[in-house]
Formats: sequence, C-alpha cells, structure tokens
Amino acid sequence: MWHNMTYLGRRICISFIISLSCFSLAAGDTSSRNVSPEVGKYAPDFELDDVNGRRATLAEFRGKVILLNFWSTSCGPCKEEMPSLNRLYAALQAEGFVVLAISIDTSESPVRSFLSAKSISFPVLMDKDKEVYFDEYAGFGLPTSFLIDKKGLIVEKFIGPREWDSSDIKERVLKLLHKI
Repeated sequence: MWHNMTYLGRRICISFIISLSCFSLAAGDTSSRNVSPEVGKYAPDFELDDVNGRRATLAEFRGKVILLNFWSTSCGPCKEEMPSLNRLYAALQAEGFVVLAISIDTSESPVRSFLSAKSISFPVLMDKDKEVYFDEYAGFGLPTSFLIDKKGLIVEKFIGPREWDSSDIKERVLKLLHKI
C-alpha cells in the first residue's frame, strides 16, 4: 500500500502519525487519573522545579493572569508554538501576565537546549514523572494549555497548538488583565 501512495499522501500520513504520537502520550491505564480540571473551577496547585532546580508553585503566581502550557521537546507542534507564546509573554509580562510552561521531558538537558536556541524567556518547570500532567490536569495530549485568571480560576482550556500572539488571544488575555 505504501508504495502506491503519492508523495503528498505519504507526507500527510507521516504528519498524521506524528500528530497522533503527540496526542497519545497518556497511553496506558487511565482509571486512577483525575478528571481534567474544568473551566470555572480553580486550577489545581502544584510544586515543581524549574529547569535550574528552583522550586515553584502555581499559587505563588496568584494575582497574575497565567497561561499554563504542558509540552515536550519530542512534540513538534509544541515546539512550533513556543516562539508565539514567547512573543505574547514579552508583550504582556509588564501588565501582570505570566506563562508557565511545564515540560514532561525526563531530563532538563534537551529542554535547556531548546529554550536557549529559541531564546525563550518565560519560566519552564519540569514534570519528569508526569505526575502534575496526569494526576492534576488529566493530560491526554500535547500541547495542552489553561488560561487562568488572577483569582486562580480556569477561564479557558486549549488542546493543540495555537498562534499565541494572535489578536484574538491577546484580546482575551488583556480582558483578564482589565486593560481593555
């Protein structure tokens, strides 16, 4: 069958397989995992180390608008969206906006290399055992992001990559920051 497919057909098939692998990282027994936090509910707190070993919690960012982004260096769509996420962070950081990216990679080394190569400036935390991803946020695909208001309530959940610095998303964040 493969040899009968056109070049474009093979490329589409390969792209689908790569995308599917990014969205199926949660394979295995899901019976003991929590349900994904809902929009309108408080975002579950957690405590993780950043890529430099500094401990951080979600609660320490209360009072800011937070975009919590789960990702991995093995996920192509995750890496593709990072520059636009960094641009959004740079544009709104002074207004009280923070991006917290949580890598589910098992080692800091590839994460640090990627962050350096792309000049990413927002905080990146490590969830090496995927406990926060699976147990607190019921992850099933990457990238997955949560927009959290100043009170800690989940306002929106995004599954899949986005162009984070688009006018639509920027407007959503600005409304939460009470700037427009």
